[in-house]
Amino acid sequence: MQHAIGEHALLADGRTAALVDPDGNIAWLCWPRVDSSPVLFSLLDDTQGGCFSLRPAAPATVASRSYHDAGLVLRTEWRVDQETNVVVDDALAWDGPAALIRRMSTAATACAMEVRFRPAFDAGRQPGEWRIDGTRVTASGGGLSLAVDAPGEWRVEDGTAVARFELAAGEDRTVVLGAAEVPATEFAGIDETIAHWQRLLAPSRDAQCGSLATDVMGAGECARLMTTSVAVLLGLLQRGGGVVAAPTTSLPQWPGSSRTWDYRYCWLRDASLAGIALARTGQVHAAHALAAFLAEVINEHGPTPVFRVDGQKPPAEHELRQLQGYRGARPVRIGNAAAAQVQIDAPAEFIELAWTLTAHGGLPAGVGAATSRCADWLVANWGEPDHGIWEIRGRPRQYTHSRMVAAVALNGASRMAGPGILSGDGDRWRRTGEALRAEILAGAGSALELRSDGGGADAALALMSHVGFLAPHDPLQRRTLDLIERRLDRNGLLDRYEGQPDEMRDPCGPFVFPTFWMATARQSAGGDGSPHFRAAVGARGSLGLFGEVVDPHDGTPLGNYPQLQSHAAFLNAATEAG
Repeated sequence: MQHAIGEHALLADGRTAALVDPDGNIAWLCWPRVDSSPVLFSLLDDTQGGCFSLRPAAPATVASRSYHDAGLVLRTEWRVDQETNVVVDDALAWDGPAALIRRMSTAATACAMEVRFRPAFDAGRQPGEWRIDGTRVTASGGGLSLAVDAPGEWRVEDGTAVARFELAAGEDRTVVLGAAEVPATEFAGIDETIAHWQRLLAPSRDAQCGSLATDVMGAGECARLMTTSVAVLLGLLQRGGGVVAAPTTSLPQWPGSSRTWDYRYCWLRDASLAGIALARTGQVHAAHALAAFLAEVINEHGPTPVFRVDGQKPPAEHELRQLQGYRGARPVRIGNAAAAQVQIDAPAEFIELAWTLTAHGGLPAGVGAATSRCADWLVANWGEPDHGIWEIRGRPRQYTHSRMVAAVALNGASRMAGPGILSGDGDRWRRTGEALRAEILAGAGSALELRSDGGGADAALALMSHVGFLAPHDPLQRRTLDLIERRLDRNGLLDRYEGQPDEMRDPCGPFVFPTFWMATARQSAGGDGSPHFRAAVGARGSLGLFGEVVDPHDGTPLGNYPQLQSHAAFLNAATEAG
């Protein structure tokens, strides 16, 4: 059964990520990396996608699901009967070899438990070969060998490995999935992972919710959701590498649609905005580490918009036609053609990240060199058409948002060059930024629109005052926000742009992150941002995770999940003074 996207819980360890569905099944897992081929993916194909489930053997219902206070450790309470409750804790281990750990316990009454394991190697095209050694079962295929250790003996039933065992009252037992070459004794446990999450999240404990978020959510709920969002960013930040836009591929932006993209790569734009959010919530070390990685990629390859988490090129976009997709949404895609696009705003956002980091420990030489390179690139390319923040598939155009953030970024680079933070022609950067800003304003009508030649409302332009292109109370800013609300608002949530410039017939749900941008823009202009903030924060899933877009019919998450930029936008909006 494929559950609603927002009903899944995220597990992540900076190496890979998993989604756990409400039935106790791992519905998504790539191995060994977050951008490797999936080995469990019932989320995209309920028949071919395999399974790794842990639950009571008798009929049972889920009484509660929640994260521990420390990070992405999921706690599920199963109710078997009036006297028997079983608690299962799930996590991807931070310490030691990569492993998915599932610990279970029951306080008062013994309970029979069942584990079912069937990986789907090579996207389901290659069946696994089984080897059973008592309480360890190993499946091999597609160049991988995965083992599951359980407290009971295994047998293979109709192509699925099954272990059943008795969980005695008062005892803890553990099921662990990991690489077959690693002995079971070397895997870390749940308690070690909880302790690691506590250390990771400690710098964010003092992050303060702003007045807008506090008024809408209350201080306690805001603090809890901020902790979850910081954990999402840290979990998706790969060790020594980039941060993925989302850990999944091909979850549709509209029910059953072909708007299905692969987000398991690092976007320069999204990563930069995530770095800003990390810095603002106390995760300065993580923000600097991310900026250093992005700088290495820029210094070697230039400001390419999309790359793998190790800095290399993503695979060419192609379709897995044998898979049915999430609730029939096809095609299932691997790779992302956006890697070949021109996106003017991407290096501009990296410059904003560098500007932010100057207030949090300064810029190392490599980050400074990459920032100067981005500024020089913008000077050379700002007049070229691009595909914009929305990565519109079709011929490139001159998108207002791209040009707007380029103008602001060049001014920021110039300000960093003045005191010697950056090396480069600061005067040239400033003159170019001022000329670009003047050109944008000269071409504006009553409000700024999607492109330099019009095109209607664009939700991304809600960022104008936030990035400093216009003052919050500027009449053009207010008229632009009015246009966005008039044309794009859906019960407080915002569609991304007006019309169908990408010429795809399928619709798309309203977006989470520009709705947060609109909330802070209205609030900073002296208006009321709470309707937009309330709509955006209310669109989260049952575990506090945001998707990219929202189903306007029921307010539940759509698109790849959870989505980095949505969580970063929430954190930046939640920490605004209001």
